[in-house]
Amino acid sequence: MLIAVGMLGSLTGCTVYPDKKPPTVASTTSAEQLERIYWSAVKKGDWQQVVALQGPSVLFTNRAGNHLSGQEWVDFLKQDTPSEYMIGAVEVHPQGADMVLSYFASVTDKKSTSPVELAVVSVWQQVGTSLIMVAHSETPRVSASK
Repeated sequence: MLIAVGMLGSLTGCTVYPDKKPPTVASTTSAEQLERIYWSAVKKGDWQQVVALQGPSVLFTNRAGNHLSGQEWVDFLKQDTPSEYMIGAVEVHPQGADMVLSYFASVTDKKSTSPVELAVVSVWQQVGTSLIMVAHSETPRVSASK
């Protein structure tokens, strides 16, 4: 009897608790989730989605210190698309309705095998009911030498 109840419970568990679906632009209002969706779109080469998440006058600063417009940034990413963009230690700082994200990223480009460690700041501005990226800056992390 106990075995039958256990088997029945394991079968119904799949229908009671459906699989969690990853967040989408339409299903989230979280700046952190939008940042992750943005980088997922970059990795997949979904440039339409990347551009849709950027504001019309977005400003990027790449790890070399160059300031790029939205289209220049997309062209830069197309030339050296990251194969991995891992985000960690995210802090979200609300500024009214807008959000400032600061985090560390470990980025592996398709042209190299060793990751580059970055300190990143992204600004997401509320437009209507959604957020768009209006600024993004990447700075290489270097360890302090003695």
